[in-house]
Amino acid sequence: MSKTLSVQTSEHWVEIQREFQNELSSIGIRKKISKGEVVFGERDPYDGFFEILSGIFKVYSLSQEGKEAILKVFYPGELIAAHPIFQPQEPCYYPAFCEALKDGELMYYPKREFTSFLFENTKALYLFSAVTIQHLNYFRKKLVENLHLSVKDRILNFLKECGASQKLITLPITKNQLASLIGTTPESVSRAFRSLLDECILEEKDSSYRIIKENRSKQSHEFPALRQ
Repeated sequence: MSKTLSVQTSEHWVEIQREFQNELSSIGIRKKISKGEVVFGERDPYDGFFEILSGIFKVYSLSQEGKEAILKVFYPGELIAAHPIFQPQEPCYYPAFCEALKDGELMYYPKREFTSFLFENTKALYLFSAVTIQHLNYFRKKLVENLHLSVKDRILNFLKECGASQKLITLPITKNQLASLIGTTPESVSRAFRSLLDECILEEKDSSYRIIKENRSKQSHEFPALRQ
């Protein structure tokens, strides 16, 4: 089965796949997932991570009142819940919920078998450690973005992650959910979309969007951490 790699696909994971194809094939388990299906829940015992072969998935947390906060939207080629594999304490738990936004397929890598593989292959261990560091740096960068970037720039960064620099894309989540993801209000998101369309930075067609020119914001230059 072929897969389209996300712009967020780790080059370190790609190298592991290239050099240890046979080992990964013997460990990985394919799982077909239906839209709306919960892959794992917050505080479920951690037993492995997932690679997205197809589909789109959201990882989110719930408040005590049941309010959802999306942490990230994941695309083909990305790994979900990779970093807890190095947590030494037992039992270990998934830190959030994961749900399919559309039908898809995952490759599941059980923790016990995958950690045994890593400890037997020093290069794979090094590369996978780099994968988890990239994951943590991503969330650090997003925290800085939500503190310092304009709503328009945050929306553009999200659209780039969705592939809107290359083609028209349909938003994988609602604008209310997007507001939660980028730390603003639904009203601010609506205003920002209107502004981006009026400024001809975005193209809209049949409720799909494509970035047609870069926003000339200087905020990324003012905050070097955003360029890391």
